[in-house]
Amino acid sequence: MKRLAYALSVVFFALQACKKEGCDDPIAFNYDPEGTSNESCVWEPVPVEIHFTTSYGDVEVTTGEGGTELETDDGRSLIIDYFGMYITELSIVGYEATTLLGSESDNCIIREDDAHLLTGSNRTYVGSYLPSPGSSFDALKFNIGVDSCRNNGLDPSTKLSGPFAPKSPTMYWSWASGYRFFTLEGMVDTSAAADGTGMTKFEYHTGMDALLRDVNLAVESLRVEEGKVVFYVDMDFKMVLADVDFKTELSTHTMDNMPLAVKISNNTQQAFTIE
Repeated sequence: MKRLAYALSVVFFALQACKKEGCDDPIAFNYDPEGTSNESCVWEPVPVEIHFTTSYGDVEVTTGEGGTELETDDGRSLIIDYFGMYITELSIVGYEATTLLGSESDNCIIREDDAHLLTGSNRTYVGSYLPSPGSSFDALKFNIGVDSCRNNGLDPSTKLSGPFAPKSPTMYWSWASGYRFFTLEGMVDTSAAADGTGMTKFEYHTGMDALLRDVNLAVESLRVEEGKVVFYVDMDFKMVLADVDFKTELSTHTMDNMPLAVKISNNTQQAFTIE
């Protein structure tokens, strides 16, 4: 009887040891919720989704097309009719390295799966990430705008689809041979009394290499849903428009009003938060 009990205990501890050898990394192909080691993990590309939301302070901006009615702090009526923003070089920042999402092709002209054109109707980026042993997710990093290689060297007419193909409304300046980084258009009350009698169009178009801005959002914990790494990121238009004088600062196409273009670009860099 003692021998049988001893044998059973050996089997029990052997099974426990096997269980502990299971892969403990939630983004590994063979993840074991009860595993305690990454030595047995198998690494394959993992789908990545970034869901972008837009807000104006505490108010959700549900669409860029068709208009979203808002109110500024001084009581002015503000309507956002359309927005479009290039988000490029999406990357995972880890302890030892920064990894570009999607393809890591050195040819920027053909590479496009690290990029997303954020609009009211295009809010989800889908890409992939190849993890490795000890991978860390410290931050999500991206550019607001198009990197200089593609901005100066890519002809959108050569693209039939994807973020850099021709768009309507356009996101490309033929006169500058480069992309608009950010387009924001709508109506705002410019009346002195902010009583709704002076609704006037505003039009903010930023671009050109000098206005490329980078965003680095710290990631507190990895979020895995149905085998995908998922991020939820919000952009606040109230921060984008901070310190904009709606009585005088109603238009920029970058070169014709560079100070306003710089203000919009710097504000936008601070307007993103991650859940």
